[in-house]
Amino acid sequence: MAHIELSVDLGSKFITVCQKDIGLVLREPAVAVARRVKGGYEIGDVGYKAESIVSSALGGASIISPVKEGSIVDEGMFVQMLKLFLKRILPSSVIPPRISATVAISLSLSGGDRRVVEKCFLKAGVKEVTLVESPLCLLAYTGSIGGLFVDIGGGKTEVAAVTNRGIACGATVNIGGDAFNSAIIDAAYTSYGAKLGEYTVEKLKKSALSFYLNDEAAYTVSGGGRDGAPRSVRVTAADMRDAVLPLVDDIIEVIYDVMDKTPPELAAEILRKGIFITGGSSHIPGLIEYMEQAFELPLTPLYDAENCVALGGMKFLDDKKLLSDLLGIRLD
Repeated sequence: MAHIELSVDLGSKFITVCQKDIGLVLREPAVAVARRVKGGYEIGDVGYKAESIVSSALGGASIISPVKEGSIVDEGMFVQMLKLFLKRILPSSVIPPRISATVAISLSLSGGDRRVVEKCFLKAGVKEVTLVESPLCLLAYTGSIGGLFVDIGGGKTEVAAVTNRGIACGATVNIGGDAFNSAIIDAAYTSYGAKLGEYTVEKLKKSALSFYLNDEAAYTVSGGGRDGAPRSVRVTAADMRDAVLPLVDDIIEVIYDVMDKTPPELAAEILRKGIFITGGSSHIPGLIEYMEQAFELPLTPLYDAENCVALGGMKFLDDKKLLSDLLGIRLD
């Protein structure tokens, strides 16, 4: 029987999968189009295909996100979605392969939430599940002996001081790309009386949000007015920056709190190396420079930010002793 080993990053917005000896094999939004039926769900598309379906074409179905801020909130839906993702990446075979997975999870997950993750992967057909906090995967990805890692994702930001003996201290805050979008939506409504949709704001954020103070660009977007009638407004880079800055300042405060709790030896290593930063929202122009001014320390962006957690987890597939030492448990 074939044995397939996977590294899975269970993010708040995406599921990313790497396969031993191959590399990245899947990165898809953790969403599904489903219709409730007696005894469960009838699933249509998942991932990007589900996300691309316009609301008018859904009929009686809904787009469902079974993962919220790194926690599985709908077990039945998640299991079915995971089965479909696994089907995409596994080879067709008369005898199904034996699957084992190292699953990167949020360091803030409770014991109960961890058990739910393990149970869902087992129900989806994975025979062995090893849970590992995502900052440990980032440590493995960098090959460092220690450091401070900041991961600004879609639903949350994780900050952790990590050594080759495990996580020294860390914190999670529910601020990320989704919160940035909400702040921009609120600001547009307050300043211009325009209700902007999530899709519009996501595109606007990716193409126009900047933390450079000299960015004076302006963009015309369409939304609904307070009276419900369509209207177009010009949103400036400064408008978006002013809306999002308080959230970034909150992230900076969390980083300071973790640094204050970091053991002296590791703190000295952080002062020498600086801070590693990753996550999809870390790409915003000027964000790293803004944060560097707050800490007077260099921030090093990790290459392939969206995939580096899963890629780091893949290193554990080749080095079980490294993972065993980090987790403090024996792995066969």
